[in-house]
Amino acid sequence: MPRTLLLILLLISPALRAGDLELLITQPALGEILGELQHSKHPRFAVVDYGRASTLPRFYLFDSRSHALLGSFRVAHGKGSDPDHDGHADSFSNDPGSRASSLGLFRTSEVYDSDEPGHGRSMRLAGLSESNSNAEERAIVIHANTYMEDDFIRRHGVPGRSYGCLVLAGADRDLVIEQLAGGALILAIDQEDGARARN
Repeated sequence: MPRTLLLILLLISPALRAGDLELLITQPALGEILGELQHSKHPRFAVVDYGRASTLPRFYLFDSRSHALLGSFRVAHGKGSDPDHDGHADSFSNDPGSRASSLGLFRTSEVYDSDEPGHGRSMRLAGLSESNSNAEERAIVIHANTYMEDDFIRRHGVPGRSYGCLVLAGADRDLVIEQLAGGALILAIDQEDGARARN
């Protein structure tokens, strides 16, 4: 069965469970996350694939033991990664002030109520890779915003962009924080084109 058809079936059929990770994620990212999971005791983890358009679900929530897909959600990328706002992340950066998304491995940290308008319940992220080591200095967190809601995307044709944070719709944010709080791993990758510019 062609891989594309497998992916379509995976996203629409709850019957396809065990081994979902291996269908969705390819090497070398697959090897990296499998290696890191050996040292993680959290029951769940996530992979964000910035190679997919922001209009598509690309925040994948997995069970650590079975690698079953538990949910997939739309997630914003940074303005600095998509200057022409076409819904595709073209570059990535770890630099403060870049307003770009970063690739690499994150660990979830403190859950708090943000003072920023529209953000609400939020969760801090610690960058564990050289490519995202400034995550805490840059205040890269998981939060919600109206520009990720279905109504906004229908009206504008594309979700909004963040300053580098992983931004979801409100209900998705609630579920993601509930499932990943307490030190879960999140791997941000770009499967579409490994040769894209990264700073």
